[in-house]
Amino acid sequence: MGAILGWCVAGVLALCTWWIWRRFAVDWRHLEQLLDELANGRKPGGFVFRHGGRFGRLTYPLEKIAQEQDKLHREIHDEAFNLRTILASMEEGVMVVDTHHNLRLVNPSFLSLFDLKCDPVGQSVLRTLRETAFEEIITAALRTGQPQRGDVERTSDKRHFAVHAVPVKEFSGGPGIVAIIRDITRLRQLEEVRREFVANVSHELRTPLSIFHGYLENLLDAPSMPRKDQTEIFEILRKHSRRLNALLEDLLTLARLESRQEKIACVSMKLPALLRSIGGDWSQKLANKKLALQIEAHDDLPRISADPQRLEQVLHNLLENAVKYTEPGGNIFLRAAAQNGHVEVRVEDSGQGIPPADLPHIFERFYRADKARSREQGGTGLGLSIVKHIIQLHGGTVAAESKYGKGTTIILHLPLDKGEE
Repeated sequence: MGAILGWCVAGVLALCTWWIWRRFAVDWRHLEQLLDELANGRKPGGFVFRHGGRFGRLTYPLEKIAQEQDKLHREIHDEAFNLRTILASMEEGVMVVDTHHNLRLVNPSFLSLFDLKCDPVGQSVLRTLRETAFEEIITAALRTGQPQRGDVERTSDKRHFAVHAVPVKEFSGGPGIVAIIRDITRLRQLEEVRREFVANVSHELRTPLSIFHGYLENLLDAPSMPRKDQTEIFEILRKHSRRLNALLEDLLTLARLESRQEKIACVSMKLPALLRSIGGDWSQKLANKKLALQIEAHDDLPRISADPQRLEQVLHNLLENAVKYTEPGGNIFLRAAAQNGHVEVRVEDSGQGIPPADLPHIFERFYRADKARSREQGGTGLGLSIVKHIIQLHGGTVAAESKYGKGTTIILHLPLDKGEE
């Protein structure tokens, strides 16, 4: 009987032990799992303690911490994704720099802006950008704690950059700099063009106005001046008033063309008839200067799509230059031929030609290869620029060839009429 009672007591103790182990040992393993997941930043599998008691009171806050940690991780991930998206969509280059002037973060535009093939994070600003001016702006922002702005011209390729550097108080454990960089090379070029344009216009206007002023003073100071002398002065004033009027007309035309406000009315037209008509208009001036004009254009030339008035303006401008710079006894050619889906028009002269250094610039505003001679003969320096813009409005191209001392050829490519394609 005693033995049976002992076995019963032992069995009860074993059951109690198993129950206690089942209740607490498993919970200990779950607790260890939860703590391990929290320590390693992993998302817990969910609530693992289903009962109350001490374990429940101990682990429930841990599970709440785990939930908050998971929520925080999701928010951090979303914020990081948003930041990467914003940085990737920015046209400006962005770099984050630490107190040691090392790059900690850059966006894709920064890489393309400076033609960087490898990720420069970890390298210094100076080593990456190879320009001390960038380093100086970063240094000033770190030293003063105030935003700094500056323009940097990179000496290697003459590109211009606008830099805005802003200090941040806390970045990876210490202060840093966020710098935004824009390429303003085109803006600087436009500013230079504007300054040159204003200077050229001022110069072109100053000459005739000075002549007006001087001769008008002569007339006022000598009211009894002989009629012959007065007539000579009036002729000079009329000559320069025409030049001034031509300059203003060309300026207005060029302004409309460059702003795309000028509209062209293209029609299907035969080019040979227009060339012969223009040749007739110039017959007297050609004869006066003893120049020969030859027109080479077959009547079966494909029709082109062009604005007759604008194309006539182009050809008159080119013939005017050819006549102006060709010596008496010289030759001028107007040639037109079909070439690979377009009509090529060549205006050739046997004049003095253009120096090779000047040839790439002749379509620029106010550019003159022979400045003294051009002004003496009344040119405004805008004719070829107007030609270029009119041809471009037609969807065509213009180019120039020249052998210095032997002559110049201006080449126009004009689109065919759609019915001829």
